[in-house]
Amino acid sequence: MSRAGNGQAAVRHLLFKGLTGFLLGFPLALWLSWLLTYGGLLPAYVPVRDQIAMWLAVLLWGAAPCVAFLAQSRRQCAIAFLLANAAAASHDQHAA
Repeated sequence: MSRAGNGQAAVRHLLFKGLTGFLLGFPLALWLSWLLTYGGLLPAYVPVRDQIAMWLAVLLWGAAPCVAFLAQSRRQCAIAFLLANAAAASHDQHAA
């Protein structure tokens, strides 16, 4: 295989990881933000609890694509994010 063909495959590989981080990282960030803020880690009387949840979701969503690039393959990246979303959704159902 030529170098140009290999370079295009690497670009598609990075694009997949980035899109996976952005698309699957968004619901994960929302769930984790809700769980960390309203799941009992902060006292109920914190007056800025809603602002903490809002900014925590932004930071978690920004970190998701960075974490996606740590995966060794496309499959590992997708499975990790799908399992993380399933675990957060499952824990969210138990916390509510």
